[in-house]
Amino acid sequence: MYDKNYSEKEIAIFKGLISLMKKGANPYSIKVSDIAEAANIGKGTIYDYFDTKEEVISKAIIYNMSNEIKNAFKRVKSKDNFKDRFYEVLNIIEENLENRLSTLNILLSAGGIEKFYEYLLDAEYNIREFISVINKEIIDLLNMGVKEGIINTKENNFYKIMVIHGVITFFSHYINQKELYPDIGVNEAKDAAYRMVLKALN
Repeated sequence: MYDKNYSEKEIAIFKGLISLMKKGANPYSIKVSDIAEAANIGKGTIYDYFDTKEEVISKAIIYNMSNEIKNAFKRVKSKDNFKDRFYEVLNIIEENLENRLSTLNILLSAGGIEKFYEYLLDAEYNIREFISVINKEIIDLLNMGVKEGIINTKENNFYKIMVIHGVITFFSHYINQKELYPDIGVNEAKDAAYRMVLKALN
C-alpha cells in the first residue's frame, strides 16, 4: 500500500507534520515554517520536495495512515483463526477511536476529512486504493472462515464484504457513542458483532 520510496528528508517532513498534529495542531492551519522546525530542516528545503503546504499535508497523512493500516494488518494476520482475527479487527478499531493521537481521530477532531479529500483530488494517490486494499484483506479473512467451516453462505463477495463493513461500522458507532448504550459493555458489543457476522454469513 503506497510503497513509494521517499527520501529521508521527505519522511522527516512527514514525521514533523504528524508530530505537530499529535500535539494538537490543526493540520490545515500549520505554517510551513512550523513543519520545517519540527522536521529540523530549513523552510526552503520543504519546497525542494513539495510544491505546496497542501501537498505536504496530503502525502504526510497518507504516509502515516498507510503505516497504521499496515501495522493493523500485521496484528490481524498474527492470529491463526477467523474468530481471533475478527476480534483483533474490533480491538484495533476500539484502540484507534479511543486514541486521540491516531491519524483518523486527529483528522476528525480537526474537522478536516472533507478538506483532506479535496487535497486528494489531484494527488497521485487515490483514496479508493485504501478501500480496495482493505476489501482484499476482508476477503482473506472471510476465506479463512470458509476454510474453517464456520462460514457457509452461498452469497457473493459483495454481500460478504457488506456484512463485515456493516458490522464494523455499527461497532465504530458504538465506540464513539457508548453513552447511548449504557447497559452494553465493550466486550458484549464485540461478542454481539461476532454473532451477527456468523448469522449473516450462514
